[in-house]
Amino acid sequence: MTRRERLHKRNDKVRNLFESLSKKHPQWRIEALINEVAKTMFLAPRTIEAILRGEGTYTDTSVKSNQLHLF
Repeated sequence: MTRRERLHKRNDKVRNLFESLSKKHPQWRIEALINEVAKTMFLAPRTIEAILRGEGTYTDTSVKSNQLHLF
């Protein structure tokens, strides 16, 4: 598995975890959800935000653009 494939798999996992946490805890603020995902995935909260927003190198064309308009 190439590095790009591993990163793509990790980013998908981050998105799925964020989605499941937001369904499980709808009362939580976005920042709390991002912090929880960051703790679970051992990544910086800013990295989680970039993955969810699809910024820069974290762009994923397979994700629907209207799905991540949380911010």
